[in-house]
Amino acid sequence: MQIHEPKTSRKSKLSLLTSIWIVPVIALLISLWFAYQYFSQLGPEIKILFKQNSGLQANQSYVKYRDVPIGVVKEISLDKESDRVVVTVRMNKEAEPFLNDKTKFWIVKPEVGSGGITGLDTLISGTYISMYAEKGDGHKVKKVYEGLDKPYIDRNNDTGYRYHLSAPDSRNLHIGSPVYYRKIRVGEIEDIRLADDGMKVDFDVFIKHPYTEYISKETKFWLMSNISFTFNHSGFNLDLAPVSHILNGGITFDTPPLIVHEKEQGISCTFYLYKDKLAMQKKRIGLGKAHQHHYFMLVDEPIAKLDVGAPVEFFGFQVGSVVAMHSDFDNSVKKIISTIEVLIDTSAFADRNDKTRQDTKRFFENAVSQGLRAKISQSDPITGSQYVELVYEGKAGQRQIEKSGNKEIIPTVRSNDADIAQKLSQILDKVNQLDVEGLLASVKKAVDDNSRQSVKILREFAVVAKNFKKISADPALKSTPKKIAAILGEMQKALDGINGLLQANGNKSALSREITITLRELTKASQSIERLTNKLEKKPNALIFGDK
Repeated sequence: MQIHEPKTSRKSKLSLLTSIWIVPVIALLISLWFAYQYFSQLGPEIKILFKQNSGLQANQSYVKYRDVPIGVVKEISLDKESDRVVVTVRMNKEAEPFLNDKTKFWIVKPEVGSGGITGLDTLISGTYISMYAEKGDGHKVKKVYEGLDKPYIDRNNDTGYRYHLSAPDSRNLHIGSPVYYRKIRVGEIEDIRLADDGMKVDFDVFIKHPYTEYISKETKFWLMSNISFTFNHSGFNLDLAPVSHILNGGITFDTPPLIVHEKEQGISCTFYLYKDKLAMQKKRIGLGKAHQHHYFMLVDEPIAKLDVGAPVEFFGFQVGSVVAMHSDFDNSVKKIISTIEVLIDTSAFADRNDKTRQDTKRFFENAVSQGLRAKISQSDPITGSQYVELVYEGKAGQRQIEKSGNKEIIPTVRSNDADIAQKLSQILDKVNQLDVEGLLASVKKAVDDNSRQSVKILREFAVVAKNFKKISADPALKSTPKKIAAILGEMQKALDGINGLLQANGNKSALSREITITLRELTKASQSIERLTNKLEKKPNALIFGDK
Protein backbone atom coordinates (compact mmCIF):
# COMPACT_ATOMS: atom_id res chain seq x y z
CA MET A 1 0.00 0.00 0.00
CA GLN A 2 1.47 3.25 -1.06
CA ILE A 3 1.26 6.12 1.34
CA HIS A 4 1.22 9.65 -0.08
CA GLU A 5 2.66 12.34 2.11
CA PRO A 6 1.15 15.79 1.77
CA LYS A 7 3.27 18.27 0.00
CA THR A 8 4.22 21.41 1.90
CA SER A 9 5.71 24.55 0.48
CA ARG A 10 8.79 25.94 2.08
CA LYS A 11 8.70 29.61 3.09
CA SER A 12 11.75 31.76 3.38
CA LYS A 13 12.76 33.33 6.65
CA LEU A 14 12.12 36.79 5.22
CA SER A 15 8.52 36.03 4.42
CA LEU A 16 8.11 34.59 7.89
CA LEU A 17 9.39 37.77 9.52
CA THR A 18 7.23 39.94 7.27
CA SER A 19 4.07 38.13 8.16
CA ILE A 20 4.81 38.38 11.86
CA TRP A 21 5.87 42.07 12.07
CA ILE A 22 3.66 43.63 9.50
CA VAL A 23 1.06 44.62 12.06
CA PRO A 24 3.55 46.12 14.55
CA VAL A 25 5.30 47.93 11.75
CA ILE A 26 2.07 49.37 10.54
CA ALA A 27 1.22 50.38 14.10
CA LEU A 28 4.66 51.94 14.46
CA LEU A 29 4.24 53.88 11.25
CA ILE A 30 0.89 55.09 12.38
CA SER A 31 2.38 56.13 15.72
CA LEU A 32 5.19 57.92 13.98
CA TRP A 33 2.68 59.65 11.78
CA PHE A 34 0.66 60.78 14.75
CA ALA A 35 3.85 61.81 16.53
CA TYR A 36 4.87 63.80 13.49
CA GLN A 37 1.46 65.36 13.30
CA TYR A 38 1.58 66.20 17.01
CA PHE A 39 5.05 67.70 17.02
CA SER A 40 4.50 69.47 13.73
CA GLN A 41 1.48 71.19 15.26
CA LEU A 42 3.36 72.18 18.39
CA GLY A 43 4.30 75.78 18.65
CA PRO A 44 7.58 77.06 20.00
CA GLU A 45 8.49 76.88 23.65
CA ILE A 46 9.25 80.23 25.27
CA LYS A 47 10.29 81.43 28.69
CA ILE A 48 8.80 84.47 30.42
CA LEU A 49 10.51 86.08 33.42
CA PHE A 50 8.32 87.62 36.12
CA LYS A 51 9.17 89.19 39.46
CA GLN A 52 6.70 86.85 41.15
CA ASN A 53 4.15 84.17 40.36
CA SER A 54 0.71 85.65 40.84
CA GLY A 55 -1.45 82.51 40.86
CA LEU A 56 -0.18 80.72 37.74
CA GLN A 57 -0.31 76.90 37.73
CA ALA A 58 1.51 74.44 35.46
CA ASN A 59 -0.68 72.69 32.83
CA GLN A 60 -3.67 74.77 33.92
CA SER A 61 -2.92 78.43 33.24
CA TYR A 62 -3.16 79.69 29.68
CA VAL A 63 -1.67 82.40 27.54
CA LYS A 64 -4.39 84.46 25.86
CA TYR A 65 -4.26 86.86 22.97
CA ARG A 66 -7.46 88.86 22.46
CA ASP A 67 -9.15 86.43 24.88
CA VAL A 68 -8.18 83.43 22.69
CA PRO A 69 -5.97 80.72 24.32
CA ILE A 70 -2.79 80.32 22.27
CA GLY A 71 -0.51 78.65 24.79
CA VAL A 72 -0.33 76.80 28.08
CA VAL A 73 2.00 77.07 31.05
CA LYS A 74 4.15 73.94 31.26
CA GLU A 75 6.57 74.68 34.07
CA ILE A 76 7.18 77.28 36.78
CA SER A 77 10.62 77.55 38.37
CA LEU A 78 13.04 80.01 39.92
CA ASP A 79 16.00 81.50 38.14
CA LYS A 80 18.97 81.05 40.47
CA GLU A 81 20.94 83.88 38.91
CA SER A 82 18.31 86.62 38.75
CA ASP A 83 16.06 85.33 41.56
CA ARG A 84 13.03 85.72 39.33
CA VAL A 85 10.21 83.39 38.39
CA VAL A 86 10.72 81.54 35.09
CA VAL A 87 7.47 80.51 33.42
CA THR A 88 7.91 78.00 30.59
CA VAL A 89 5.09 78.22 28.06
CA ARG A 90 4.26 75.97 25.11
CA MET A 91 2.74 78.19 22.43
CA ASN A 92 0.43 77.05 19.63
CA LYS A 93 1.73 76.83 16.10
CA GLU A 94 -0.43 79.69 14.88
CA ALA A 95 1.06 81.97 17.54
CA GLU A 96 4.60 81.73 16.15
CA PRO A 97 4.31 84.77 13.82
CA PHE A 98 3.44 86.91 16.85
CA LEU A 99 6.52 85.99 18.89
CA ASN A 100 8.88 88.85 18.13
CA ASP A 101 10.60 91.74 19.84
CA LYS A 102 7.31 93.70 19.96
CA THR A 103 5.51 91.06 22.03
CA LYS A 104 4.56 91.87 25.63
CA PHE A 105 3.35 89.54 28.41
CA TRP A 106 1.72 90.30 31.76
CA ILE A 107 -0.27 88.39 34.35
CA VAL A 108 -4.02 89.03 34.66
CA LYS A 109 -5.58 88.44 38.07
CA PRO A 110 -8.58 89.83 39.97
CA GLU A 111 -7.82 93.16 41.63
CA VAL A 112 -9.94 95.61 43.58
CA GLY A 113 -8.95 99.27 43.27
CA SER A 114 -10.40 102.75 43.31
CA GLY A 115 -11.30 102.28 39.66
CA GLY A 116 -13.40 99.20 40.40
CA ILE A 117 -12.81 95.45 40.08
CA THR A 118 -10.61 94.26 37.23
CA GLY A 119 -9.93 90.73 36.01
CA LEU A 120 -13.35 89.34 36.94
CA ASP A 121 -13.06 86.67 34.23
CA THR A 122 -10.17 85.10 36.14
CA LEU A 123 -12.58 84.13 38.93
CA ILE A 124 -13.87 81.40 36.58
CA SER A 125 -10.97 80.66 34.25
CA GLY A 126 -8.22 81.29 36.77
CA THR A 127 -5.19 83.55 36.53
CA TYR A 128 -3.73 83.70 33.03
CA ILE A 129 -1.05 85.47 30.99
CA SER A 130 -2.21 88.11 28.55
CA MET A 131 -0.22 88.95 25.45
CA TYR A 132 0.18 91.97 23.22
CA ALA A 133 1.78 91.40 19.82
CA GLU A 134 2.30 92.90 16.40
CA LYS A 135 2.27 90.56 13.42
CA GLY A 136 4.55 91.35 10.54
CA ASP A 137 7.82 90.59 8.80
CA GLY A 138 11.14 91.95 9.88
CA HIS A 139 10.63 91.32 13.59
CA LYS A 140 13.18 89.22 15.39
CA VAL A 141 11.84 85.98 16.88
CA LYS A 142 12.54 85.70 20.59
CA LYS A 143 12.54 82.79 23.02
CA VAL A 144 12.91 84.69 26.31
CA TYR A 145 10.72 87.62 27.36
CA GLU A 146 10.58 90.05 30.26
CA GLY A 147 7.15 89.98 31.83
CA LEU A 148 5.48 93.31 32.66
CA ASP A 149 4.26 94.28 36.12
CA LYS A 150 1.22 96.09 34.72
CA PRO A 151 -0.95 95.80 31.62
CA TYR A 152 0.50 97.11 28.40
CA ILE A 153 -1.49 99.93 26.80
CA ASP A 154 -1.56 99.93 23.03
CA ARG A 155 -1.62 103.46 21.63
CA ASN A 156 -0.83 102.57 18.02
CA ASN A 157 -4.39 103.26 16.94
CA ASP A 158 -4.76 106.37 19.10
CA THR A 159 -3.61 109.80 18.00
CA GLY A 160 -2.28 112.05 20.71
CA TYR A 161 0.75 112.79 22.85
CA ARG A 162 2.23 111.69 26.14
CA TYR A 163 3.04 114.28 28.78
CA HIS A 164 5.14 114.09 31.89
CA LEU A 165 3.87 115.26 35.30
CA SER A 166 5.58 115.41 38.67
CA ALA A 167 4.30 115.67 42.26
CA PRO A 168 5.63 115.16 45.81
CA ASP A 169 3.51 111.99 46.18
CA SER A 170 1.18 109.74 44.19
CA ARG A 171 -1.86 111.94 44.97
CA ASN A 172 -3.71 108.60 45.53
CA LEU A 173 -3.92 108.10 41.77
CA HIS A 174 -3.41 104.83 39.89
CA ILE A 175 -2.67 103.65 36.38
CA GLY A 176 -5.77 104.16 34.29
CA SER A 177 -7.05 107.16 36.25
CA PRO A 178 -8.79 109.54 33.83
CA VAL A 179 -7.65 112.95 32.66
CA TYR A 180 -10.36 115.56 32.12
CA TYR A 181 -10.57 118.86 30.30
CA ARG A 182 -13.61 120.93 31.24
CA LYS A 183 -15.20 117.72 32.64
CA ILE A 184 -14.67 115.85 29.35
CA ARG A 185 -12.50 112.74 29.52
CA VAL A 186 -9.57 113.32 27.18
CA GLY A 187 -6.95 110.82 28.36
CA GLU A 188 -5.64 108.68 31.18
CA ILE A 189 -2.60 107.95 33.31
CA GLU A 190 -0.31 105.37 31.70
CA ASP A 191 2.43 105.07 34.27
CA ILE A 192 3.22 106.05 37.86
CA ARG A 193 6.74 105.62 39.20
CA LEU A 194 9.15 106.98 41.76
CA ALA A 195 11.54 109.60 40.41
CA ASP A 196 15.22 108.78 40.04
CA ASP A 197 16.15 110.98 43.01
CA GLY A 198 13.50 109.33 45.19
CA MET A 199 12.07 112.73 46.17
CA LYS A 200 9.07 112.84 43.82
CA VAL A 201 6.59 110.72 41.92
CA ASP A 202 6.50 110.91 38.11
CA PHE A 203 3.38 110.43 35.99
CA ASP A 204 3.03 109.70 32.28
CA VAL A 205 -0.35 110.73 30.89
CA PHE A 206 -1.73 110.25 27.40
CA ILE A 207 -3.93 112.99 25.93
CA LYS A 208 -5.93 112.23 22.82
CA HIS A 209 -6.12 114.44 19.76
CA PRO A 210 -7.60 117.07 19.31
CA TYR A 211 -7.41 117.96 23.01
CA THR A 212 -3.64 118.25 22.76
CA GLU A 213 -4.26 121.60 21.09
CA TYR A 214 -5.18 123.01 24.51
CA ILE A 215 -1.86 122.14 26.15
CA SER A 216 1.00 124.61 26.20
CA LYS A 217 3.85 125.53 28.52
CA GLU A 218 1.40 127.65 30.54
CA THR A 219 -0.97 124.71 31.14
CA LYS A 220 -1.67 123.80 34.77
CA PHE A 221 -2.58 120.28 35.95
CA TRP A 222 -4.26 119.60 39.29
CA LEU A 223 -6.05 116.82 41.13
CA MET A 224 -9.82 116.87 40.74
CA SER A 225 -11.65 117.82 43.93
CA ASN A 226 -14.52 115.62 45.06
CA ILE A 227 -16.10 118.46 47.03
CA SER A 228 -15.70 122.16 46.22
CA PHE A 229 -16.98 124.79 48.65
CA THR A 230 -16.87 128.49 47.84
CA PHE A 231 -18.30 131.59 49.51
CA ASN A 232 -18.67 135.01 47.90
CA HIS A 233 -21.02 137.98 47.82
CA SER A 234 -23.72 135.87 46.13
CA GLY A 235 -23.72 133.26 48.90
CA PHE A 236 -22.51 129.71 49.44
CA ASN A 237 -21.71 127.33 46.59
CA LEU A 238 -21.23 123.59 47.16
CA ASP A 239 -20.07 121.54 44.16
CA LEU A 240 -20.11 117.75 44.61
CA ALA A 241 -18.34 115.66 41.97
CA PRO A 242 -20.13 112.69 40.34
CA VAL A 243 -19.82 109.29 42.00
CA SER A 244 -17.62 108.01 39.16
CA HIS A 245 -15.16 110.83 39.76
CA ILE A 246 -15.12 110.14 43.49
CA LEU A 247 -14.40 106.43 42.92
CA ASN A 248 -11.87 106.80 40.10
CA GLY A 249 -10.22 110.09 41.00
CA GLY A 250 -8.60 111.91 38.15
CA ILE A 251 -6.64 114.85 36.85
CA THR A 252 -7.86 117.97 35.14
CA PHE A 253 -6.02 120.78 33.40
CA ASP A 254 -6.55 124.24 32.01
CA THR A 255 -4.62 126.81 30.03
CA PRO A 256 -4.85 130.56 30.73
CA PRO A 257 -6.79 132.37 27.98
CA LEU A 258 -5.80 135.47 26.03
CA ILE A 259 -2.19 134.31 25.71
CA VAL A 260 -0.31 133.32 22.58
CA HIS A 261 0.62 129.78 23.54
CA GLU A 262 3.48 127.66 22.36
CA LYS A 263 2.01 124.20 21.85
CA GLU A 264 3.62 121.25 23.65
CA GLN A 265 3.92 118.21 21.40
CA GLY A 266 4.62 115.45 23.90
CA ILE A 267 7.12 115.15 26.74
CA SER A 268 9.40 118.09 26.14
CA CYS A 269 8.93 119.60 29.60
CA THR A 270 7.62 118.54 33.00
CA PHE A 271 4.35 119.85 34.41
CA TYR A 272 3.75 120.08 38.14
CA LEU A 273 0.67 118.25 39.43
CA TYR A 274 -1.01 120.44 42.05
CA LYS A 275 -3.01 118.89 44.88
CA ASP A 276 -6.09 121.04 44.16
CA LYS A 277 -7.31 124.05 42.22
CA LEU A 278 -6.59 126.45 45.09
CA ALA A 279 -2.93 125.40 45.12
CA MET A 280 -2.81 125.74 41.34
CA GLN A 281 -4.10 129.31 41.51
CA LYS A 282 -1.34 130.36 43.89
CA LYS A 283 1.19 132.68 42.32
CA ARG A 284 4.30 130.90 41.03
CA ILE A 285 7.15 131.72 38.72
CA GLY A 286 9.79 129.51 37.14
CA LEU A 287 10.02 126.89 34.43
CA GLY A 288 9.72 123.77 36.55
CA LYS A 289 11.56 120.53 37.18
CA ALA A 290 14.51 120.91 34.83
CA HIS A 291 15.56 124.07 36.67
CA GLN A 292 14.95 122.92 40.26
CA HIS A 293 18.02 122.51 42.47
CA HIS A 294 18.59 121.49 46.08
CA TYR A 295 20.02 124.02 48.54
CA PHE A 296 20.50 124.11 52.29
CA MET A 297 20.13 126.82 54.93
CA LEU A 298 21.28 126.90 58.56
CA VAL A 299 19.15 128.74 61.15
CA ASP A 300 19.14 129.01 64.95
CA GLU A 301 15.50 130.12 65.18
CA PRO A 302 12.52 128.00 66.26
CA ILE A 303 11.08 126.06 63.30
CA ALA A 304 8.36 124.13 65.14
CA LYS A 305 5.71 125.52 62.76
CA LEU A 306 7.75 124.92 59.59
CA ASP A 307 6.55 121.77 57.81
CA VAL A 308 7.95 119.71 54.97
CA GLY A 309 6.26 121.00 51.84
CA ALA A 310 6.10 124.59 53.12
CA PRO A 311 6.62 127.08 50.29
CA VAL A 312 9.73 129.05 49.46
CA GLU A 313 8.58 132.49 48.31
CA PHE A 314 10.24 135.37 46.50
CA PHE A 315 8.32 138.68 46.40
CA GLY A 316 5.12 136.76 47.14
CA PHE A 317 5.65 134.18 44.37
CA GLN A 318 6.37 130.56 45.19
CA VAL A 319 9.69 129.45 43.73
CA GLY A 320 10.26 126.25 45.69
CA SER A 321 9.42 124.19 48.73
CA VAL A 322 10.93 122.68 51.87
CA VAL A 323 11.87 119.03 51.31
CA ALA A 324 13.63 118.06 54.56
CA MET A 325 14.68 119.37 57.99
CA HIS A 326 17.11 118.28 60.66
CA SER A 327 17.97 119.90 64.02
CA ASP A 328 20.93 119.41 66.39
CA PHE A 329 22.10 121.06 69.59
CA ASP A 330 25.32 123.07 69.22
CA ASN A 331 27.02 123.15 72.59
CA SER A 332 29.51 125.83 71.49
CA VAL A 333 26.78 128.45 71.05
CA LYS A 334 24.23 126.83 73.37
CA LYS A 335 21.60 126.84 70.61
CA ILE A 336 19.72 124.39 68.43
CA ILE A 337 20.93 124.67 64.84
CA SER A 338 18.48 123.51 62.18
CA THR A 339 19.47 122.42 58.68
CA ILE A 340 16.69 123.01 56.17
CA GLU A 341 16.82 121.50 52.69
CA VAL A 342 14.88 123.42 50.06
CA LEU A 343 14.16 122.83 46.40
CA ILE A 344 14.35 126.08 44.43
CA ASP A 345 13.47 126.78 40.81
CA THR A 346 16.46 128.90 39.84
CA SER A 347 14.85 129.94 36.55
CA ALA A 348 12.65 132.29 38.60
CA PHE A 349 15.69 134.53 39.05
CA ALA A 350 16.51 134.80 35.35
CA ASP A 351 16.20 138.22 33.79
CA ARG A 352 13.06 138.64 31.70
CA ASN A 353 15.18 139.75 28.74
CA ASP A 354 17.25 136.55 28.79
CA LYS A 355 15.50 134.25 26.32
CA THR A 356 17.92 131.33 26.55
CA ARG A 357 17.27 130.40 30.18
CA GLN A 358 20.28 128.09 30.09
CA ASP A 359 22.23 127.21 33.25
CA THR A 360 19.80 129.11 35.46
CA LYS A 361 21.84 128.35 38.58
CA ARG A 362 24.09 131.26 37.68
CA PHE A 363 21.12 133.63 37.96
CA PHE A 364 20.42 132.44 41.49
CA GLU A 365 24.08 132.60 42.48
CA ASN A 366 24.27 136.13 41.09
CA ALA A 367 21.19 137.11 43.13
CA VAL A 368 22.84 135.80 46.30
CA SER A 369 26.00 137.77 45.57
CA GLN A 370 23.81 140.89 45.21
CA GLY A 371 22.29 140.45 48.67
CA LEU A 372 19.62 137.76 48.37
CA ARG A 373 19.13 136.03 51.71
CA ALA A 374 16.84 133.34 53.12
CA LYS A 375 14.88 133.70 56.33
CA ILE A 376 12.07 132.05 58.25
CA SER A 377 8.83 134.05 58.08
CA GLN A 378 5.37 133.62 59.54
CA SER A 379 2.51 133.13 57.09
CA ASP A 380 -0.35 133.07 59.59
CA PRO A 381 -0.14 134.93 62.93
CA ILE A 382 -3.06 132.90 64.32
CA THR A 383 -1.71 129.40 63.67
CA GLY A 384 1.92 130.49 63.64
CA SER A 385 2.66 128.51 60.45
CA GLN A 386 6.01 129.33 58.86
CA TYR A 387 7.60 129.37 55.43
CA VAL A 388 10.94 130.28 53.83
CA GLU A 389 11.22 133.74 52.32
CA LEU A 390 13.94 134.97 49.96
CA VAL A 391 14.63 138.69 50.40
CA TYR A 392 17.27 141.24 49.49
CA GLU A 393 18.68 142.25 52.87
CA GLY A 394 22.41 141.78 52.48
CA LYS A 395 25.11 143.91 50.94
CA ALA A 396 26.28 143.13 47.43
CA GLY A 397 29.34 140.91 47.38
CA GLN A 398 29.28 140.36 51.12
CA ARG A 399 28.47 136.65 51.04
CA GLN A 400 28.26 133.89 48.46
CA ILE A 401 26.75 130.42 48.38
CA GLU A 402 28.96 128.21 50.52
CA LYS A 403 29.80 124.65 49.54
CA SER A 404 30.20 121.97 52.19
CA GLY A 405 30.75 118.62 50.53
CA ASN A 406 27.78 118.04 48.26
CA LYS A 407 25.74 120.73 50.00
CA GLU A 408 25.28 124.28 48.73
CA ILE A 409 24.38 126.54 51.67
CA ILE A 410 22.41 129.77 51.20
CA PRO A 411 23.27 132.69 53.53
CA THR A 412 20.46 133.57 55.94
CA VAL A 413 19.27 136.52 58.00
CA ARG A 414 17.28 136.49 61.20
CA SER A 415 13.55 136.77 60.85
CA ASN A 416 11.82 140.04 61.78
CA ASP A 417 9.08 137.95 63.30
CA ALA A 418 11.59 136.52 65.74
CA ASP A 419 12.81 140.03 66.66
CA ILE A 420 9.25 141.23 67.24
CA ALA A 421 8.48 138.19 69.33
CA GLN A 422 11.62 138.81 71.37
CA LYS A 423 10.67 142.45 71.96
CA LEU A 424 7.15 141.48 72.98
CA SER A 425 8.62 138.96 75.36
CA GLN A 426 10.83 141.66 76.89
CA ILE A 427 7.83 143.99 77.28
CA LEU A 428 5.83 141.27 78.96
CA ASP A 429 8.71 140.59 81.31
CA LYS A 430 8.79 144.27 82.32
CA VAL A 431 5.04 144.30 82.82
CA ASN A 432 5.31 141.23 85.01
CA GLN A 433 7.94 143.01 87.12
CA LEU A 434 5.67 146.00 87.78
CA ASP A 435 4.16 146.41 91.28
CA VAL A 436 0.60 146.50 90.00
CA GLU A 437 -0.97 146.49 93.49
CA GLY A 438 1.21 149.39 94.62
CA LEU A 439 0.43 151.29 91.42
CA LEU A 440 -3.30 150.86 91.95
CA ALA A 441 -2.98 152.04 95.56
CA SER A 442 -1.12 155.17 94.38
CA VAL A 443 -3.79 155.92 91.80
CA LYS A 444 -6.52 155.52 94.41
CA LYS A 445 -4.69 157.85 96.77
CA ALA A 446 -4.24 160.45 94.01
CA VAL A 447 -7.94 160.32 93.22
CA ASP A 448 -8.81 160.74 96.88
CA ASP A 449 -6.43 163.73 97.20
CA ASN A 450 -7.92 165.34 94.12
CA SER A 451 -11.40 164.84 95.53
CA ARG A 452 -10.44 166.68 98.74
CA GLN A 453 -8.77 169.40 96.67
CA SER A 454 -11.93 169.76 94.58
CA VAL A 455 -14.06 170.25 97.69
CA LYS A 456 -11.60 172.87 99.00
CA ILE A 457 -11.65 174.82 95.72
CA LEU A 458 -15.42 174.79 95.55
CA ARG A 459 -15.66 176.08 99.12
CA GLU A 460 -13.26 178.93 98.31
CA PHE A 461 -15.24 179.71 95.21
CA ALA A 462 -18.47 179.80 97.23
CA VAL A 463 -16.91 182.37 99.59
CA VAL A 464 -15.82 184.48 96.60
CA ALA A 465 -19.28 184.31 95.08
CA LYS A 466 -20.87 185.30 98.39
CA ASN A 467 -18.57 188.33 98.73
CA PHE A 468 -19.30 189.31 95.15
CA LYS A 469 -23.02 189.18 95.84
CA LYS A 470 -22.62 191.50 98.82
CA ILE A 471 -20.51 193.97 96.89
CA SER A 472 -22.81 194.00 93.87
CA ALA A 473 -25.76 194.81 96.19
CA ASP A 474 -23.88 197.56 98.00
CA PRO A 475 -24.67 201.12 96.67
CA ALA A 476 -21.05 201.94 97.25
CA LEU A 477 -20.23 199.83 94.18
CA LYS A 478 -20.48 202.98 92.13
CA SER A 479 -17.30 204.28 93.64
CA THR A 480 -15.42 201.00 94.15
CA PRO A 481 -14.30 199.61 90.79
CA LYS A 482 -11.00 198.51 92.34
CA LYS A 483 -12.85 196.19 94.72
CA ILE A 484 -14.57 194.55 91.76
CA ALA A 485 -11.20 194.07 90.07
CA ALA A 486 -9.89 192.40 93.22
CA ILE A 487 -12.86 190.07 93.32
CA LEU A 488 -12.33 189.20 89.64
CA GLY A 489 -8.72 188.35 90.42
CA GLU A 490 -9.79 185.97 93.15
CA MET A 491 -12.36 184.43 90.84
CA GLN A 492 -9.70 183.96 88.14
CA LYS A 493 -7.49 182.12 90.59
CA ALA A 494 -10.38 179.87 91.53
CA LEU A 495 -11.14 179.21 87.87
CA ASP A 496 -7.51 178.30 87.18
CA GLY A 497 -7.54 175.83 90.05
CA ILE A 498 -10.73 174.21 88.87
CA ASN A 499 -9.39 173.99 85.31
CA GLY A 500 -6.24 172.23 86.52
CA LEU A 501 -8.33 169.77 88.48
CA LEU A 502 -10.44 168.98 85.42
CA GLN A 503 -7.35 168.29 83.32
CA ALA A 504 -6.04 165.92 85.98
CA ASN A 505 -9.25 163.91 86.35
CA GLY A 506 -10.53 163.96 82.76
CA ASN A 507 -13.87 165.03 81.40
CA LYS A 508 -16.02 161.93 81.92
CA SER A 509 -16.94 162.12 85.65
CA ALA A 510 -20.20 163.63 86.94
CA LEU A 511 -18.20 166.14 89.01
CA SER A 512 -16.40 167.34 85.89
CA ARG A 513 -19.64 167.88 84.00
CA GLU A 514 -21.19 169.94 86.82
CA ILE A 515 -18.06 172.06 87.24
CA THR A 516 -17.89 172.64 83.49
CA ILE A 517 -21.44 174.00 83.39
CA THR A 518 -20.74 176.27 86.38
CA LEU A 519 -17.53 177.58 84.81
CA ARG A 520 -19.32 178.50 81.62
CA GLU A 521 -21.83 180.62 83.53
CA LEU A 522 -19.12 182.21 85.66
CA THR A 523 -17.05 182.98 82.60
CA LYS A 524 -19.95 184.88 81.08
CA ALA A 525 -20.49 186.77 84.32
CA SER A 526 -16.79 187.55 84.64
CA GLN A 527 -16.68 188.95 81.12
CA SER A 528 -19.67 191.22 81.81
CA ILE A 529 -18.17 192.48 85.08
CA GLU A 530 -14.83 193.09 83.38
CA ARG A 531 -16.49 195.27 80.74
CA LEU A 532 -18.38 197.15 83.49
CA THR A 533 -15.18 197.74 85.46
CA ASN A 534 -13.35 199.10 82.45
CA LYS A 535 -16.20 201.48 81.76
CA LEU A 536 -16.31 202.73 85.37
CA GLU A 537 -12.58 203.37 85.32
CA LYS A 538 -12.95 205.53 82.25
CA LYS A 539 -16.22 207.19 83.29
CA PRO A 540 -17.09 206.88 87.02
CA ASN A 541 -20.53 208.57 86.56
CA ALA A 542 -21.63 206.10 83.91
CA LEU A 543 -23.91 204.32 86.38
CA ILE A 544 -25.82 207.62 86.93
CA PHE A 545 -25.76 209.36 83.57
CA GLY A 546 -25.26 206.29 81.32
CA ASP A 547 -22.94 206.13 78.26
CA LYS A 548 -23.89 209.61 77.06
